[in-house]
Amino acid sequence: MAVLGDLEHRIMEVLWTTDQPMSVRDVHEVLLGEGKIAYTTVMTVLDRLAKKDVVSRYQESRAWIYRPARSKAEFMAGELGQVLNEAGSDRCEVLAALVPTLDPKDLGALASALDRAAQSFRSAQAAATPRSSEVAESVES
Repeated sequence: MAVLGDLEHRIMEVLWTTDQPMSVRDVHEVLLGEGKIAYTTVMTVLDRLAKKDVVSRYQESRAWIYRPARSKAEFMAGELGQVLNEAGSDRCEVLAALVPTLDPKDLGALASALDRAAQSFRSAQAAATPRSSEVAESVES
């Protein structure tokens, strides 16, 4: 995945704000409300987003219909994951440097997500660890 350019981001915001698939014309009309933009420019950018697997598309009659391939949260999480992967061995340092930049609401959401992930990890570990009675039975056999 690549970080979106300004126009790609504007187009994705249009697609993310609706539950309905949109044609190039639909997206173009929304963007025209923000200022002048050529239909062919919107068409080209949507085609590039499809080739990057950022949007999915299908043809309906003669028109291509587009929708986001992932939710905005899933897409952005993927982007953050890529940045962390690029940090390599400094991954933990980058995460630690990010925390002070978060506002209290974001910190609360992060803490909740970490609690859920830790609980899920503990549950998976407990399920994978044989109970002492199972170990005793296998030794006796």
